[in-house]
Amino acid sequence: MKAWAVRIVAVLVLVLAGAWLVSATEWAETEVPTPASEEVRKNSFYAVQSLLRHLGAEVVRRENLDELPPAQARLVLASSYWDMFPERGQRLRRWVEQGGHLVMPGHLASGDMLESWIPLVREKTVRPDESDEPVAPKKKKSRSQRDEQRTKDADCRMLAEPDTVPASFAGGRGFRICTWAEPVQFSPSDKRQPPLWMARGARGAEAIRVRVGQGAVTLLPSGVWHNQNLLRGDNALFAVAALQLRTGSQVWFVAEEAREPFLRWLWHKSWVVWVVGLLALAAALWRAAVRFGPLAPSAGTHRRSMAEQVRGTAGFLHMHGGDALHAAQLRALNESAIRQLRGYAHRDASARADAIARATGLEAAMVVRAMAERARNPGAMALDLEVLETARRRLDANGPFVPSPPPASSSSPSTP
Repeated sequence: MKAWAVRIVAVLVLVLAGAWLVSATEWAETEVPTPASEEVRKNSFYAVQSLLRHLGAEVVRRENLDELPPAQARLVLASSYWDMFPERGQRLRRWVEQGGHLVMPGHLASGDMLESWIPLVREKTVRPDESDEPVAPKKKKSRSQRDEQRTKDADCRMLAEPDTVPASFAGGRGFRICTWAEPVQFSPSDKRQPPLWMARGARGAEAIRVRVGQGAVTLLPSGVWHNQNLLRGDNALFAVAALQLRTGSQVWFVAEEAREPFLRWLWHKSWVVWVVGLLALAAALWRAAVRFGPLAPSAGTHRRSMAEQVRGTAGFLHMHGGDALHAAQLRALNESAIRQLRGYAHRDASARADAIARATGLEAAMVVRAMAERARNPGAMALDLEVLETARRRLDANGPFVPSPPPASSSSPSTP
């Protein structure tokens, strides 16, 4: 019995809690925007391009105006820097006169274009009167909803095609467009030539098309094309009307003036020069770098063959004479002695000869005679050169000469 009572109480508590939750809460729909894809974020005309493709048009997207579309095509020009090169204006004019259809925002039409080849003039902006704006009947909404809707549609307004131009669609001549208004409006410079198409509102003519040669130029508000505005009001219909779209029409979009990064452009245009330059730089650095050792082992100074010694000595004697050979040999001995003998450079000639004799084990008189400057016959010259070379080699090979001790006697010492 107690178990049934607990169950009944638990059910009643749940029912009461549910009833309170329903009465204390309110369910409302909230629009959560879907995050845009990477392509949509990079291309502000993605929505209108997709619409045109579904309507049977061929859409071509370009990053700059280096190349113009073929004749009879549509060109949507929205780049603020399209005229960065002077010759582009002339090329664009020739393309339109040959049958092209140029569509661009009104603020991009420069004064030079209007004065030279587009038959339009700027008009003063008319301040709109809210009472003149047509208002569609609306259902009753709460104050917050009305305020939100009024804020959201603050840039919406009605445009109408006048009776002097053919209607774009059979259903009517009015368009409710939602985008910011252009700062200026335009009208034909020659009143005797009416425009091919026009859409007027309380502010004046916000969209107009005039003939130029065999082609046409259309000026209209720029925000109609953007992704965030295309599905608002009648923007999509207005964009199609501005393009005079037909099945199979080719529409080019130039919305930016992009250029390849400078270093990448240099690589694509002159990669051969870069490769050769980098190889030359690597070779120069390799030649200037510190080496771990010589390219080839140096030949020993004391291992020349007898034939090389004879040929070298004979050539030196032939060119300079015996005295020059003796001076060169003496200079080599002095350089070795300076490195091996302490204080050698500060001694006189006799002290030098005595130091060399003690260090090499040669007779002092023979060293003095070999180092002295005197007249020598060929025999004396050969002997003195041999003494000097022997002394130099002993100094370089073993450092200071230490004579060997005399051998010990083999007889045993006598006992006292």
